[in-house]
Amino acid sequence: MRKILPVLILLIIASTVLGCAQHREAKIKIVDQSGREVEIGKVERIVSLWPEATRVLFALGVEDKIVGLDSDSKKCPILTRAFPDRLKEIPDVGSAVRGTLSLEKLAELKPDIVFVRTEDRELADKIQQTLGIPVVCVRMDKFNPPQTSFDIITVIGKSVGKEERARKIREYLERKIEEVKSVTSKIPSAERPKVYLASPYNLNSVIALATDVEIAGGKSLSVYCKSWACSVSFEQIASWNPDVILLHAYGKFMPDDLKKDSNWQKIKAVKENRIYRILFGYTGKDPGLFVINVLTEAKILYPDKFNYDVEKEGNEIFKMLYGVDGLYTKIKEDFKLSSV
Repeated sequence: MRKILPVLILLIIASTVLGCAQHREAKIKIVDQSGREVEIGKVERIVSLWPEATRVLFALGVEDKIVGLDSDSKKCPILTRAFPDRLKEIPDVGSAVRGTLSLEKLAELKPDIVFVRTEDRELADKIQQTLGIPVVCVRMDKFNPPQTSFDIITVIGKSVGKEERARKIREYLERKIEEVKSVTSKIPSAERPKVYLASPYNLNSVIALATDVEIAGGKSLSVYCKSWACSVSFEQIASWNPDVILLHAYGKFMPDDLKKDSNWQKIKAVKENRIYRILFGYTGKDPGLFVINVLTEAKILYPDKFNYDVEKEGNEIFKMLYGVDGLYTKIKEDFKLSSV
């Protein structure tokens, strides 16, 4: 018995050490999109405080692991149509973007990982320090220099153990973008149509970051400001005299509103009936919708160079991401999008 006891003790110690080593080995380190190094263990419970991250998580197929969402994610027009029942089940923890986030609710959910936008780096550090939860900052848009990338898909995929699915999604979307760029990249700047992208709430306000328009071969009209949309005078719009006007489909404005307005009737795009209602981002972007917008705008700007069916393409892209048939058609009908 005296000989057996030390052996048992050694076995217990070895098992404990091995278990701890395996636990350590299970953890990974990533650098998030704000440049923070984050150590992540096994992920079974996820909270997303940023709709862009939420959309990617659903596309990766880990929606069953989501235990909490921000208020905007729960209202996302795409997700509410693709996953209405699941979205209703997930608790609302408030919004970091709108200043209503409840850290108490967040802590109660005991997540293994939290996702926030890159602008919320201080919040990410606070959550990690006070609650001990890994927080990853992500964003589709990079503001300096202005560009949109699919790095968010890769970062989230690695964080939640869905690297292969993330790779397939990213390659698929980037291939669609490259098909457009292979044509539009050859168009000289002087030949590119001027595009005015109006905000949903005010026609005299232009969306500041329109990388989709640039990829599609347009010349985005904008002014510098610190917000996502910038107020401009009608005199400025008239001096630009845009060739094409894009109306944000989350807003109330329709092409006929501009056609009936004596001021807007003077603008080239209105004279030539080149006004289109398109769905853009709702609190951030959707990776699939971004690609659909590029395809839509490319066909609007260069109908002689692109002959695909936008609605068919849109349905296929959303099916690839979310596994739902006819999702773009549903969105097009609900938001009265223009046919191109």
